[in-house]
Formats: sequence, structure tokens, C-alpha cells
Amino acid sequence: MIMIRDFSNMFQQMSGMPINSKGGKAMLKKYGIDTNSAQYKAAMKQMSQSAGGGVGYTNPQAIKNVMSGFDKDGDRINAFGVAGMDATGIPQSQRHKIISVSEKSRQDMFDETKRHFLQENGVGNGDTTRRSEVFTRYQLSVPKSDRLKGTWTLGQYERAYRQAFYDACKNADPKWEIGKNIPAGALDGITRESIDNVLVKGHGEFGETLKRKSLDISL
Repeated sequence: MIMIRDFSNMFQQMSGMPINSKGGKAMLKKYGIDTNSAQYKAAMKQMSQSAGGGVGYTNPQAIKNVMSGFDKDGDRINAFGVAGMDATGIPQSQRHKIISVSEKSRQDMFDETKRHFLQENGVGNGDTTRRSEVFTRYQLSVPKSDRLKGTWTLGQYERAYRQAFYDACKNADPKWEIGKNIPAGALDGITRESIDNVLVKGHGEFGETLKRKSLDISL
């Protein structure tokens, strides 16, 4: 996502056009910019805030660059190309809620969590995990209105899967510790369904959680 933090200096230095003039509006239209669109209005709001309250002179390309950071509804697009993930102004109590997540997405997370756990011997390695890809695939598969809550929920499943793998290793070898070789066959009998079927909704410090019926797995 293109980020321009200080537009005021840029506008003073560049030879732009007065965007509110008749000629300025005609130029924007020529470049395919719909000044009535939510995307344009969101971009201008950001540019105005960055410029200290107003945008008098700029050019079509500068506007299009900023517009690329928003979707057609004027919602901000994150670094992974997903809109609807901006939590600004949304209370934690409204976004940290448990909702239904598809079996396909849960399986996707289970498979990646297991792969990474085995590869790194239980160590969370940010350089080798593919969890961001799993979250992005999920986010793009659901309506924008579900993305924040669904991402939180999928993260709760991820924690449940990781905890189950850890417990299985400790059961196979009580002396096992994170970073040591995984006991042979320790994870073979674990399925996603066997974990999902014992999870219930609970409440934690940061919002709704998923927990085992007999053991709280939330952080």
C-alpha cells in the first residue's frame, strides 16, 4: 500500500492544479477519476488530513496513488490487499467475537499449524510460518463485515491446534520441551475434528475465546 505521510511539502514543490476549479475537475475526469466515488472521497480525506486541513493543488497521478489504498467502498486496503481489516474506531468488544468459520478455512489453519510445528519443533518462527497466507485466504473468502471477527476466531482455532500439538508431545515424552525434536509419531493421531469437537466459546481478558471443555486454551 502506498503511504505518503506529508503531502503539504509535496504540494508546495510540485506544479499541480487547483482540483476544485472547473479545469481541475475536467482533468480528473479525463484521467478516469470519479470524484463522486467513495474511493476518491476517502483518498481526499486522507490527503486533506496529511496536508493539514486542505488540498488545494495536486495532480491526477498523486490522487490515483492514494486512491489505490482504498477499495470502491472507501475502505482501507491493507498490505496484503484486503479491505475491511482496519480496526480504527471499532471497539475491541465488537471485533473480538467468535463467529462461524468454514471447515475449509479451519482445515487450512490446522494443516499449516501442524506443518510449522513439526518443521520448527514447536518454535514459533516468523520467517518460516505461512499463517499470514492462511489468514489472507480466509479474509478474501468472506464478506468484509465478517473479516475482523472471523480473523480473531480463526486465530483462536490456531491457538487450540498449537496447544493440542504441544500437549501430545508432552504426553509422548514428559521431558520434551519446545525446540527439541518432536517425539516420533506424537501428532499422528490428532485430527482437526478431534480438536474442534471439544471447543466451546468462553470469555477472556481481550474478548470472546475458544476453550476446551475441560481446559482453557486462551491466552
